[in-house]
Amino acid sequence: MSNDEDLISSLYPPPPPFVKFFTPENLTKLQAWKDQQEQEKQPEPQESLASQGEENDSALPPGELQFLIPPSKPSGSQYRGYGNIWSFEDAFPSLKDTQWPQLYDSLNLDSRGKIAELHKIMDSLLLNFLELVGVLSVDPLQFENKVKDMSALLINFNHLLNTYRPHQSRESLIMMLKNKINDKNLEIQEIDRVCEDVKRKIRALVQDAQELVSIDPGVEEEDEQDDNVEINKNDIKENT
Repeated sequence: MSNDEDLISSLYPPPPPFVKFFTPENLTKLQAWKDQQEQEKQPEPQESLASQGEENDSALPPGELQFLIPPSKPSGSQYRGYGNIWSFEDAFPSLKDTQWPQLYDSLNLDSRGKIAELHKIMDSLLLNFLELVGVLSVDPLQFENKVKDMSALLINFNHLLNTYRPHQSRESLIMMLKNKINDKNLEIQEIDRVCEDVKRKIRALVQDAQELVSIDPGVEEEDEQDDNVEINKNDIKENT
């Protein structure tokens, strides 16, 4: 493997050397260059969008400003990143794509069919395990074929289980939404309870005040008389 391949497939590579070109001055120059390009290029109405996109991709700013333009999308259906090969399309790979034999018929395979196939694979796996124990008791060196068969069964079993991932994600999302709704309902109930408690206390205070007034109606008159007496005393002091 060459040095370039080692650098591409290395885990967490160092920052590329052109990061030093990402300065505020260069960003300002790049924006000015883009504005100039938009003013100079007046696309004709009959030009197609594809031709305009090709022209935009081919036009690069001069000097070190070209490092500030993001690269175009890699060609093909896959790309390499951090030592792994990734696909642009998020699709569920088939067993044939992973070079494993498919031991079940995937045509018209509904939920009941998947459950039946899982039971069949589980039975086959248990049977192969017993056969492996018998082979090891007779000739331990002949274990390789049975181990390969068990590996194929496990891969098929795991592949069938992974087909339930969309259903699991949907049900998990439904469960999360239900929990959120229950939490919000509990908060609303707590707020209503506190509001009712405050209203009850306010009604109790108002009722107590009304009972005090109804029991001793002369309290206000006595207070007024006391105020008048104090006013008269103050007047007498001022006159003397």
